[in-house]
Amino acid sequence: MKILLSFVLIAAAFMAAAPSGANTIQSTPQQRELNASEKSLVEGSREAIIKTGLSEAFFDEHFRVVRVVDSPGDRRVVWQFSVGDHTTTVSDSIGFYTEGGRRFDTHSVAGTLNTTNDLARIITRARAERIMRRCIGRFSNPQVEYRAHGPLGEAALLLTAEALVVPRAVAGREARERREREERERREREERERARRQSNASEQADKVEEEDEGGDGVVILLGAVDLSTGKCTVGRGQAGPPVPPRPGRGVL
Repeated sequence: MKILLSFVLIAAAFMAAAPSGANTIQSTPQQRELNASEKSLVEGSREAIIKTGLSEAFFDEHFRVVRVVDSPGDRRVVWQFSVGDHTTTVSDSIGFYTEGGRRFDTHSVAGTLNTTNDLARIITRARAERIMRRCIGRFSNPQVEYRAHGPLGEAALLLTAEALVVPRAVAGREARERREREERERREREERERARRQSNASEQADKVEEEDEGGDGVVILLGAVDLSTGKCTVGRGQAGPPVPPRPGRGVL
């Protein structure tokens, strides 16, 4: 009986001393402790973002530091901003100026965000993508951004994307008819010019002008859905040879 009791006590002591398998699996390495200079950068960046209009409570709930760079040529704090089912990063590059013998930091995030407010309402990613499809059709490269947006420059949480590359002549039939009409007019003009024996210089100028209006360029539609309001705005970017603006066309 004494031998059995001793065995039980020894086994219990061994189990208490051994590390728990469950605790080992759940544990994660802790982040490196920031030094005093890095902590100062983080505190200054936090203050700069809050000064744009966010409340401290909103900031502390939705922002966390993911990277701090503190080198002579690169001082930077990168934040992760998460709200709803959306996550993006906000990078704050930190410079400085001197005044009265004192050094003051400057924060790029003040211009990136401009004016902010606590986001009280956020639509889901699925709804934002449905709005984007209605706005620009099939799209690619969707990403979430938090930056100044719109005519007033207020910060907005945006889902941005680009439409699949489409022909520059997005008007389709109308554009083809216009090109055919312009080609007929060009041929007729050249015939009249040859009949009048115009100078080679004039013919060359007409040729250059028409080459500038070539139809090989393509347009990429750029969509931005405001994740607070659901409003979609559309711009367009040029890919390929530059195309001069044509009168009477509205912005897509």
